[in-house]
Amino acid sequence: MSHHHTLLDSRKRQSKRDEAIRRKIENDLSKKKRPGSTTTTRRRKASPGSVLALRPSDPLICKATTTAFQAAQLMSARRENCALVINEAGELLGIFTAKDLAFRIVGSGLNPNQVTVDQIMTSNPICVHSNDPAGDALNLMVEKGFRHLPVLEITEENQVGQIVGVLDITKSYAQQMEKLEKLNQSSETIRNSLTQIGQQPQHIVDYFTELGEKMKGPILESVLNVSTHPIYVQVKQSVAEATVMMKEHRTTAVLVKDTNNEVAGIFTSKDVVLRVIAAGLDANTTSVLRVMTPQPDVATSDLSIQSALRQMFEGHYLNLPVVGDEDEIIGIVDVLKLTHATLNQLKEIETTENSFGSATAAASSGEGPAWNKFWNNMDDGEGSDAHSNSIVETTTNSGGFSSNAAAPDVTPSEFNSFNIDIKPSDSVSHVESLPLKSSTFGSSSLNIDEIAFTFKFTSPGIDGRAHRIVMKSTDGVAKLRELISGKLHDKDYAALNITKDEEDFAISYVDDEGDVVHITTDDDLNECIFINLKLQNDKADIYLHNPHEHAPIEKIKSIHKKSKSGSNSLIPGIPNEILIPTVLAILGASAIFGYNLSRK
Repeated sequence: MSHHHTLLDSRKRQSKRDEAIRRKIENDLSKKKRPGSTTTTRRRKASPGSVLALRPSDPLICKATTTAFQAAQLMSARRENCALVINEAGELLGIFTAKDLAFRIVGSGLNPNQVTVDQIMTSNPICVHSNDPAGDALNLMVEKGFRHLPVLEITEENQVGQIVGVLDITKSYAQQMEKLEKLNQSSETIRNSLTQIGQQPQHIVDYFTELGEKMKGPILESVLNVSTHPIYVQVKQSVAEATVMMKEHRTTAVLVKDTNNEVAGIFTSKDVVLRVIAAGLDANTTSVLRVMTPQPDVATSDLSIQSALRQMFEGHYLNLPVVGDEDEIIGIVDVLKLTHATLNQLKEIETTENSFGSATAAASSGEGPAWNKFWNNMDDGEGSDAHSNSIVETTTNSGGFSSNAAAPDVTPSEFNSFNIDIKPSDSVSHVESLPLKSSTFGSSSLNIDEIAFTFKFTSPGIDGRAHRIVMKSTDGVAKLRELISGKLHDKDYAALNITKDEEDFAISYVDDEGDVVHITTDDDLNECIFINLKLQNDKADIYLHNPHEHAPIEKIKSIHKKSKSGSNSLIPGIPNEILIPTVLAILGASAIFGYNLSRK
């Protein structure tokens, strides 16, 4: 117990020293004009599914002439891990991070007071535009291993404008993590209820069991490799020596051993920036013992990545040592590596074919891969300011109640955000204007003009990408082409062998007789909707091709046949409209059953 108190006391002392450094920096900066102060574009309301809807952080901006010492102070005061560099005209020149300050200044033996940020920045960084599809930006960050991505405004004249903010994929994921945890808890509840009640179909139980295992996700052991092996330094070594070790081994953290060869602390690139550069210490004469974090928290190798991320977000640290079966440290993982691993797990769970959302969202959002829905559901009702710096927020709904109070484990809309094969019509809260699967289809009261119908098509140039649009037949074929054009990428136009300016792609579908039919007029559009309604389809599969070439009939028919033979049910053989109420009924029965037992 005394050791525990000693550990807490040492951490509290270090935390107080950090706050003292920040207060001194803020006081110094308040006395003079900040070298990085500038204005950014006023935040406009975000379109659903856009980069802006991901709520990028307000950027920390520096001039190219800012010294590394000044930049470290600004980053420490703002608690930011990256900064953007601009020229006198306010145009983006580059980006640098805390890791760059540590490696390219201290790790290279340079004086932070004599080096300007334009010498250590990454020039001409990859950027995204505020109205770009969120999925494109997130895919880019996962594929490239980026943590930060600058966001630029697009003016009404379609010109690149000012800097809007910076996407931090770890912050974006943290804001959405509760939804993932709710889904896991809900599937656990359903699975437990099913196993407690007899005579349930085994394949239903198996489905939720498998879902639960997937949602638990991989464990820390699965991400350990050569790059995560722990690197050690001694307490008497200098900060400069420790930082050189980080740079050589391409890691942002080293473990510190005491004179008994036992781990006494951890030292990170973030500590280099705050506790050394910003504090004005000499890295060559300061020992790591003075600036390390004593006795860091650890995690066992069998801990789920999801739980490890929760631990790191709550503890406000970026690196986590992992211990093995014999309590020895076998690796160090960072928050970016774990975030990417979790997002890859989401992409495995959710496939493009199972991408379903509300009709409104489908009509207005730029859908990319299926896992996009996980991000597109980010608190749409927040108003015009699509931004928040907090990791976990408690919001209040229109009725004045906290969203954390009496909230269901997971709502149908949250199921949709994870795309687990549930269509809008399967949701118990979904209300349709027309019962498409009703036996009264042939009634004369049917009015096709009033139906908001869904059209789905695959990207001609990007494998695995599908799009959905929703419109009424009265909107006409011109509107159909406009909505399709809004979702096409440059690669799609290249695959169709047409120019973006022409937009003269052809649209086809397979009718009830198995023939490929072109949609060129409003009457063709009405006929397409009518035939799909008659076939009791909740969407029409359409296909794009070059108008001067024959439609790929065999390919279209094979895809059409495959989609018809496939099942959209959560569990093969059981329609969703039967399964969902059944599961809810089972849960209700189990609750009543448990209540009755408790009374006996």
